[in-house]
Amino acid sequence: MKKLAVMFLAAVLAVSAVAPAFSATNPFMDVPMNHWAYDAIGQLAAHGILSGYPDGTYKGQQSTTRYEMASALARALAVVDMTKASKQDVEMLKRLVVEFKDELEALGVRVDELDERVAVLEDRLGGWHIEGSLVLDVINQSRNSAGDAFDGDGEGSVGFDEARLIFERNFGENDDYFFRARLRNDDTVHARFDRFFVEMPFFFDSKMTVGRFSWALEGDYKISLPGTGVWDGDQILTDWTFDGFGLTKNFGLGMARIAFAHPSRYTASTLTYDADGNITGWRTTALDTWMILAQASLQFTEQIGFDIGGQAYVGDNAEQFSVADVNGNLTRHGAGDLSFNNIWTIYGGLRFNFNDAIGIKGVFYHQNVDMEEVYVDGNNRLAWRDRGYFGGGAGMIDDANHWAVILDVKQAALKYTSLWLEYGQFDEGFWGNNGGILFYGDLLQQTFGGSRAYWDTKYYRVGLGQEWTDKFSTYLFYYGYVVEDAIGVYNGNGVFLRTEDVKPKEYGIGVSYKLNDYTTLGLNYMHADDDVGREDNVVKFRTKVTF
Repeated sequence: MKKLAVMFLAAVLAVSAVAPAFSATNPFMDVPMNHWAYDAIGQLAAHGILSGYPDGTYKGQQSTTRYEMASALARALAVVDMTKASKQDVEMLKRLVVEFKDELEALGVRVDELDERVAVLEDRLGGWHIEGSLVLDVINQSRNSAGDAFDGDGEGSVGFDEARLIFERNFGENDDYFFRARLRNDDTVHARFDRFFVEMPFFFDSKMTVGRFSWALEGDYKISLPGTGVWDGDQILTDWTFDGFGLTKNFGLGMARIAFAHPSRYTASTLTYDADGNITGWRTTALDTWMILAQASLQFTEQIGFDIGGQAYVGDNAEQFSVADVNGNLTRHGAGDLSFNNIWTIYGGLRFNFNDAIGIKGVFYHQNVDMEEVYVDGNNRLAWRDRGYFGGGAGMIDDANHWAVILDVKQAALKYTSLWLEYGQFDEGFWGNNGGILFYGDLLQQTFGGSRAYWDTKYYRVGLGQEWTDKFSTYLFYYGYVVEDAIGVYNGNGVFLRTEDVKPKEYGIGVSYKLNDYTTLGLNYMHADDDVGREDNVVKFRTKVTF
């Protein structure tokens, strides 16, 4: 036991050394000032780790009981400065928690809480937490498209999808400031910090976020399947990066958030001309907008929850000019130019849980888009007209809605699989922030719209996910759509007769295997059929390494 006591004392000394150092008087009368452990024992006593005996003695020659050591261990963990502990300190603490598990439980100390605290120590070694990931895709894609731009017997690629390196640190007097930076590089964006922000205490027990950050607020209403490399789309409005600041306030019933940013979110490519009116090329012009995002999530009971929010982009006569002189200077408006005024969307969602494993949800979005378009009138003069959205099949659309009803059943209820059933509709002209809100396959996104509904579209989604073990999971899905009046029917002489609905579909299957704590492998297949002769088959093998 003396050997074990020496080991324990060494560990506590190491932990104590990371706490603020100061000279402490040794309170125990039986520890002489010239003893090698005099200062160390004094500091441990000052931190409340060692308490000695009621008669004021330490009794260092006496064998320490396991219960005394367990008690001191619990007190030591309570005072550790988590930002300064070394890896060796943490490893010693882990061994001690395992060694004295029974004694700690006998003292009423919850070992799982100590394990969690040691895990936090590991997470914050040296004050910094650093993690990263690397994703590599091997893709084979074959298309059959009846002689249009999608033609091709197949294409294969080994694609670097993305790499991420994340840096985190808690700081401040009470560790209540939090810094996070994420360096990201993918196949479309060169290495850049797409997250770089600080969260800090603010007035009225709120929290302020400042910098480049992202809030994902609609996760409860988005299909999610297990595995890596899954096609499961994006959130309608949120979960994208912007530069600005936000406020978060937690209260009894839930949480409220509001953010302000100047994102230059929307851009458009317009033609440029020389002095003689000849087309010289294209120029991308950003719409100068301010963004406001807000949401409140309320949990009235364990069964009933409600979300309400909105997002607005407010333009400042954010005009896109397309006519320029030979030096690139803007000269006049051109036909087809747009002036962006604002786009705003409000939404509300209701969540009802029958129990921990079965719930039903509903969400509704209403959107208004205010733009003006430059056009050439009958007298060959430029004029302005209101334009809600144009492109694809959409015409003069100012207001659009989206709604969905969802049944979400966890695997715990069905034992062998989870179940996601969703039915909803996008009105023609509805405009989302992300690329996969309607269709997930590339073919259908290009044909009918990815983040924008070119036509009124009804849909249903069925997703099944199976987590067989901690390492092995599978999934399958089927998504069906009805795109209304999307195709024109003509007679043999090319005379228009009528429009008809198109019924595209997507389905897929996948398997994921966690090779170890660092590597996950995923094999995924998806088929997309646009119902007018074009099909897309994609096989994707993904390797994801995290560290």
